[in-house]
Amino acid sequence: MLKENRSLDRGIEILETLAREGAMSLADLHRATGLPKSTLRRLLQTLIARKIVRRSLADKLYRTLVVFPDISGEVMPKGMLHISEAAIPRALALTKEIGWPSDIHIRETRAMRIIDNTRHASTFHVERGQINQRVSHFGSATGLACLAEMKDSEIATIYEAFKPDLQWGPVRFGLDLAGLMARIEQVRQVGYAERLSAPMSDPDWDTDLRAIAVAIKARGRVVGGLSVLWLRPYKPVEEFARLHLEALQTAAAEINTTLDAVWEDAAP
Repeated sequence: MLKENRSLDRGIEILETLAREGAMSLADLHRATGLPKSTLRRLLQTLIARKIVRRSLADKLYRTLVVFPDISGEVMPKGMLHISEAAIPRALALTKEIGWPSDIHIRETRAMRIIDNTRHASTFHVERGQINQRVSHFGSATGLACLAEMKDSEIATIYEAFKPDLQWGPVRFGLDLAGLMARIEQVRQVGYAERLSAPMSDPDWDTDLRAIAVAIKARGRVVGGLSVLWLRPYKPVEEFARLHLEALQTAAAEINTTLDAVWEDAAP
C-alpha cells in the first residue's frame, strides 16, 4: 500500500510540475522533480495511457491534459485530445504522401490554436512551429476555412465582435465585412482557404510560408482545421492546391469520420 501511495504521490508531482511549467522533456522533468528517469518513463506511460498526459508529435514534449486551477495559467481546450488523436495519424500519412507538413489547429473563441504538427516528418525544411501558438481567425488558412463553414449571419456576428480588436480582429488584415465575405465566398467556391499576408511591419507573421487549409468537423460542428504548409518560392497557391488539395480534403474527411464516432457533448 505504501508503494502504491508513493507512486500516486509521484504521479501527482509530475502533473503539478507540468501544470506549473508547461511543456517539458523527460530531462526537464528529471531536473524539476529529482525522480529517476526510469521512474518518470514508467509513470508517464501510465498517465498517457489514461489520457491524463500527452506527448506532442511535433516537439516530443509532455503536456498535462488536466487543469490545476491554482497552478496552471492556461486551461486546456476541450476536445483537444479527441482532435489530436484523430488527426495525427492522418496528418502523418498526408505528409508522407505529399512531402509537405501539416499543422493541426483547434478552434477557440479568440483564435485558432496549433495543437500539433508534422513538420519534423516532412522531407522539406520548414520551421518547427510552436505548439499552443495562436493565430488569427481572419488571417490564418485554418481560421478562414472554419469561418467558411458557418452561416453568413454567424460570420457577421463574429466580425463585429472582433472588429475593435487590433491583435486578433480583421483590421489587422485590412478586412472590412464586405472584404471578409468576399474571401469567404472564394473559399467556398474553391474548397480551401489560403493564408493571408499581414503587413510587413508585423513581426509575428511568418512571411516565408504559404498555407492552404480545410475545416475539421465533429458531428457537423466546426472544431478545428488541417493545413498544409510550403515555402513561398516553391509554388503559387493555385498550383499547389491543384497538386495536393484532394489529398488534404481526404485526410480531413477521415478525421471527421473518426471524430463523429468519439466526440463528446462536453467538447466545444
